[in-house]
Amino acid sequence: MAWRVICVENPATLSVKDNKLVVKQEQEALVPLEDIDSLVLDSYGISTSVNLLAELANNDVAVVICDQKHLPASMLLPYSQHSRGARVSREQLAMNEPLKKQIWQKTITQKIINQAAVMKKLGFDNKELLELAKSVRSGDTDNRESVAARLYFDALLDDATRRKPMWHNSALNYGYAIVRSVIARSMAARGLIASQGVFHHSELNGFNLADDIIETFRPIVDDFILTKVAAQHIGDKDSKLTKEDRKLIVDITNEYVIMNSKRFMIKHACDMVVESLVRVIKSGDASDMSLPNVIC
Repeated sequence: MAWRVICVENPATLSVKDNKLVVKQEQEALVPLEDIDSLVLDSYGISTSVNLLAELANNDVAVVICDQKHLPASMLLPYSQHSRGARVSREQLAMNEPLKKQIWQKTITQKIINQAAVMKKLGFDNKELLELAKSVRSGDTDNRESVAARLYFDALLDDATRRKPMWHNSALNYGYAIVRSVIARSMAARGLIASQGVFHHSELNGFNLADDIIETFRPIVDDFILTKVAAQHIGDKDSKLTKEDRKLIVDITNEYVIMNSKRFMIKHACDMVVESLVRVIKSGDASDMSLPNVIC
């Protein structure tokens, strides 16, 4: 089973040989493709081949390409590997609005519960968030998600807009992007149409559905950044992400969450959530949706 997250941050030539990724710099490193979960390319000096990209896709490897600010800017995903992809996509497009609203209600309720769990872990009062979680309606018509976000980030970052603490904002966005790429890869493998979201529906976003699914994972990313990465960051909240920061954040998919009362790595939990969404689309019953919980 794939478990490695490979991050290339210096100029290199990438190729494939004997079903292994070859990273050629001053020295040459080889990694079996079957061991790679994700490949992060974070240098403009990297060159690769179509042959390698095709083999990465065949081995279900998500490739994340970063921009000059070292933030994920693009993803390369496997295409049409699901044996029943056409059926799954037809069923997805046929979802009715009540089912979409129920899925979103369940998603936002769990997101707020996870936010409350993070607040409790960090020593903040979470009673108001727990009450908000109980009042989420179908489709979140009262926008409890927004109310919860203001309370949550005002407590955690002393900024409800999440714009002022530059380091925290960059670190969180980097973590979200890594998890988003794993979710998108999982959706592609199961025949779902990434652009067709349950709640998100921007015509300019090719990953609306991934942005729906990631919502319950966001507090888990927040917890990881604030408790594990920030503790090792050298600098103040107005500094930029360092190479060491990014190396820590890339490993986020190997963090554990609770799914169905058991511990699973985030990368496996993403697969489980996407699988449960496929079941919900088929059954029409939103209660079949499995969502992650923060480990307290």
